[in-house]
Amino acid sequence: MDPETVPSCDSATQRPETWFFRSAAALLLLTALAKGFSALGSNTILEKPDPVFWVLKNRELLILVSIVEMVVAGLVNSSMPLKVRRGGLLWLCANFILYRAGLWMTGAAPSCKCMGDLAGRLGLTDAQASAIMLGILGYLLGGSLFFLWRSRSPRMHDEFSEHSRGGPGIQAH
Repeated sequence: MDPETVPSCDSATQRPETWFFRSAAALLLLTALAKGFSALGSNTILEKPDPVFWVLKNRELLILVSIVEMVVAGLVNSSMPLKVRRGGLLWLCANFILYRAGLWMTGAAPSCKCMGDLAGRLGLTDAQASAIMLGILGYLLGGSLFFLWRSRSPRMHDEFSEHSRGGPGIQAH
């Protein structure tokens, strides 16, 4: 049986990850809603092709990404095994990073319209909105990687500790 699917007696060690997943789900739902409402707008940029996914209009991409964010938000807030929740969030973060790399490679404006019209309504410049979204991406990616690292098996923790203390894994000459 997979130890990550069995409820642990040590809930204190999983409590921070549970809160992280809840905050990640909330952030994803907020950004998904912002994208969804923006996609319903009448801004002319919505009808232009996306610089990375040129076969899709910006409106279509916003709707698609909004749906994907809502699905991943539901996944990380579900009772699925921790491996699945971590993997789903890491997958989404990797896609956001690849999209940003695609923007850079195509020479498109470095700021994506991740927040849609919400940024303008809040009085944020494109650079400020992009910085906020990069901060959110950093939080999601950093948290995911941290909890993935922390979830390594106790045996790996013991081996690492022995090596760092000069235990059986280190040979003296």
